[in-house]
Amino acid sequence: MKKDLLLKISNYSYFLMMFFLPISLLLDNIFLIIMFLSIIFNKKKAINNNNVLYYLLAFFLFTLVNGFLNNSFLVEKSNYIKLLPFIFIPFCLDNIENKIKLKGFVFLIIGIIIIQLNSVYGIINYYYFTEGKKYALKNYSKINEILNYERPYLGFFSALSIVICFYYYSINKNKILSTIISFFSLLLIIVISARLAIVIVFFTSLIVISKKLNKKNFIKTLIIFLGIIFLIFMSNSSLNDRFSQISKDARVVTWKGANKLFFKNSNYIFGSGSEQKTRDNLLEHYKNYEEFGSEAEKNRFINKNYNTHNQYINELLRGGIIGLMLLLIPQVILLYSSFKKNNILELMFLVSIFSFCLVENILDRQVGVYLYALLLSLTNIPYKVNE
Repeated sequence: MKKDLLLKISNYSYFLMMFFLPISLLLDNIFLIIMFLSIIFNKKKAINNNNVLYYLLAFFLFTLVNGFLNNSFLVEKSNYIKLLPFIFIPFCLDNIENKIKLKGFVFLIIGIIIIQLNSVYGIINYYYFTEGKKYALKNYSKINEILNYERPYLGFFSALSIVICFYYYSINKNKILSTIISFFSLLLIIVISARLAIVIVFFTSLIVISKKLNKKNFIKTLIIFLGIIFLIFMSNSSLNDRFSQISKDARVVTWKGANKLFFKNSNYIFGSGSEQKTRDNLLEHYKNYEEFGSEAEKNRFINKNYNTHNQYINELLRGGIIGLMLLLIPQVILLYSSFKKNNILELMFLVSIFSFCLVENILDRQVGVYLYALLLSLTNIPYKVNE
């Protein structure tokens, strides 16, 4: 009786964690802790070849020890606490049945739809009741306030919903609903000009095309697909402008500074061992950078003190070559394993989260830690995708 109760608690906690992931990190943390404790108190607990847990645990311990050795442990303890889901999530998911994990996708989709609808309300309010006729949405400095969410994360969740809907469509389950949700998500991505999400949709679509078609049909479908993408870009000036402005993106300035910091630092192997040192060094770069277009732009960089906006670069600066390898090695292994198993959904999950790492320092945010640990942990499910 006690086992059954604990099992139900862990399952429902997982569902609620998935539901609140896009909505509330506070509630997400609560349900993750409940899920973890219910599994611990249940005698059915094991770690059976859970490679993801070992990978994430190694990264977590290295970051922790490296920070301690560089005297940044106490100052940055909140950063280490933020990484605890790296341990909890893979452990918990290893003790949850695969069919329960798959049901969790439904709750995640519902949570994503809620933030999407909230953003649509903000867009409508902006265009019809405030300053929508004066400033294009793509250029508006307060776009995150309009969307009631940060654009990169809204775009990522929208792209993730398309990936999950593909899975349901491929197993002949709720095809019409899956198509509607996918179309709505893609439309929102285009409206808010979310570049990262477009890139994710593009690459995940290529995975589907390459894996499900023979060579002859692949070439035909690829030409049609690229033609559609081209027409979307040509017919949507906002999206076109967003990609044409990449060379002027804040990330370019940040990455130039990160490049200088790495080669200026003598400790290539272990890095600075401190996230705060990395941010302080980048701040000095912004203060001395001479290629800003205006004084206002320079002040914006100094006031906001942008992080690296690239998880790989961040780990190279913070953890050196070892930190970067601990981040990269599991990614390479999981990608190779997914290719070998010809598991389309796993590949789509991995390509999505790795693409996100290229343009965002996702481990700087709790939601990013959850997404990273969750998507890597979900790669051990034997997904069945109909050919």
